Amino acid sequence: MFVVVFWRLGVPSFWDPDEAHYAETTSELIATGDWWAPYYNEQPFFDKPIFFHQLQAVAMLVFGENELGARFVPALAAVVLVLFTGWLGAKLISVDAGFIAALLLAANPGTFGLSRYAILDTLFMAFLFAGVGLAAVAALKDRPALQWPGYILIACAVMVKGPLALVLSGLALVLAIAISAELRRRLLGLQWIGGLALAVAISSPWFIYMYLRFEDAFVAGYLLDENIRLFAADRFTGQPGYSFYFRILATGMLPWTGIVIGRFIDDVRSAAKGHQLDGIEVLLWAWTIGVVGFFTLSRFKLDHYVFAAAPSLCLLCARAWVDLGAHPDSPANRGTRIGAWLVGPFLVLLGAAAGYFLLSQLNLPPATYVIPVAVTGAGLLTLAQTAARHGRPAPIPWLAIAALTAIYGGLVVFVMPALERQKVIPDVARWVAGRATPGARVASYQLSRWNTAFRFYVDRHVTMLDDPAEMAAFFNDPEPFYVVMLQPGYEEFLSRGVPLKEVYAREGMWVTSGRALWRRAPPPTRFVVVSR
Repeated sequence: MFVVVFWRLGVPSFWDPDEAHYAETTSELIATGDWWAPYYNEQPFFDKPIFFHQLQAVAMLVFGENELGARFVPALAAVVLVLFTGWLGAKLISVDAGFIAALLLAANPGTFGLSRYAILDTLFMAFLFAGVGLAAVAALKDRPALQWPGYILIACAVMVKGPLALVLSGLALVLAIAISAELRRRLLGLQWIGGLALAVAISSPWFIYMYLRFEDAFVAGYLLDENIRLFAADRFTGQPGYSFYFRILATGMLPWTGIVIGRFIDDVRSAAKGHQLDGIEVLLWAWTIGVVGFFTLSRFKLDHYVFAAAPSLCLLCARAWVDLGAHPDSPANRGTRIGAWLVGPFLVLLGAAAGYFLLSQLNLPPATYVIPVAVTGAGLLTLAQTAARHGRPAPIPWLAIAALTAIYGGLVVFVMPALERQKVIPDVARWVAGRATPGARVASYQLSRWNTAFRFYVDRHVTMLDDPAEMAAFFNDPEPFYVVMLQPGYEEFLSRGVPLKEVYAREGMWVTSGRALWRRAPPPTRFVVVSR
């Protein structure tokens, strides 16, 4: 877990707009002392509720207003989510299933990526899944007192990401009671109306406060733009199709994808024969289907949104793994058995794919070749182990867990530093911050995805411009300035006769993806700082 979540957590500078955007908003919260209304670049920021920024501010006060401080809350939330998933599995299924589910979630690429990313998704999921999980234990294990802390945690999830928490919880509830008579009796026996009232009472004061303070601007910016239009309108072009999240989950659950699919087939076959699935199985599938279905219908899609389904899928996979170990020859486990046989081959394919990219596509040190060798070896050993046990899986899938950990270790040791060497905006911003006098204006021109990182590292107000006419008006103001732009933009203004002087320049990557590490990588981009 340390390798996946905390190792070198604060070393890389911010990766893309969202990380720096959230960190800058929290930094401004600390600077102004306004702990209730989020601001970015001295302007109200209506993207999400305030709770994440409040917790992130506490971490930044402890660790510093830096990458570690910004990422600590997501990392800690990932640990809590993994531990809770293990506890939930132990309570609802068995201790072995809970332990395996926690291992699978800890080794999930979504956990690795989002725990090291200074955004709110792991915190949201920790609150929401823990809240829903406590309600499930309250219903299925006759412990009604647990529903109340569950409702409080769901309210915390609302304060992190908004009404989405209530929507996902409600979808899972409706699906579960529609599918299973047993769940209908147990779940409707909970105090849902009182729980909803409690969650609303806890989470609504911030929304009321923001409406009273900003009125229609908050309604338009938060409710309409960041929720309704984001879900239902085509605000962004080039969005993926309906199969997007299925492909994300199929890849993200490797090498367990075959087991998940096999378990689903086994459950469908069992239901088709008239056998009633138990409440735990139905509840886990209801949560998964609700999450995937909701985000699939959304017009705006990001790959990490569907991480909300990862804990339930890991629990389903762990339960299937334990059931197969106990009943390896049962016809009811036929699909799961095939999926277990595929764990080794999937690891071999992962190792082969990693080896191909290292040898033919990526420009990384030769030491990285040990990673595909280790992953391929783990896959072959897993396949041999499964064969030696006549299809019965090992009690704990340590070989596969070790292979995934090796991949993450390689990303931390080799890939992230290689990308970091090509990120120059933090250095450019610090150069400007060290030379711009208090009265000097600071601006960026057509920096696109790098705007937020520049704003964070320069640590002062930035005028962010994209229109050439606006930039020309900015230059005409007699006050001194420093502007960061790309070399073509600088040459364009020179050709128009604008009296500019290049005072600093760095070459680095413009893209914020692994393409910067390709052997045939795009040529480096020249970032220039101009003044009079």
